[in-house]
Amino acid sequence: MLLTALLRAQDSGIQRGFSDIALGMTLAEAKSALEADPYFAYRGDPDVQFLPATEIPLVDTDGRGFVSRGVFQFQDDLLFVITLELADPLDYFSVYTSLVEQYGEPIELSPDGARWEDGTTRLLLERPLIVKYIDQLTMDQLIETGQVQESLDAVARDRFLEEL
Repeated sequence: MLLTALLRAQDSGIQRGFSDIALGMTLAEAKSALEADPYFAYRGDPDVQFLPATEIPLVDTDGRGFVSRGVFQFQDDLLFVITLELADPLDYFSVYTSLVEQYGEPIELSPDGARWEDGTTRLLLERPLIVKYIDQLTMDQLIETGQVQESLDAVARDRFLEEL
């Protein structure tokens, strides 16, 4: 069931989201979709934060079932990054195989993961088991203007260190 929701291909290119949550949604639309989604334990505004030193909203919520965590990043009130940390019994090889069946061979493959792109959406599969949907146009624009100050990985690292 999760792999079906995760891998539903659109007629043209890579799907732009997971379950009922899609890149390009407003913050309000995404919050509403998260409240109704069975894969997430979204608690409302306590799960909404801001990236350090920015005004970029971030929804960080626990998952349910095969999703252990979901992180949703917004720019100009539009969702542009979906990060899913997947859980057992899913494994990297099974997800990779399913993605290859849906989208063909990745354009980049390394020991750290795989990458697919279609011109508007970038799909990353990272080890140990993280799937990211990224709006390429928004990300390229942010990189070009220098607005990306800290990656989600750095935020996750900082939050982990705070819990020690």
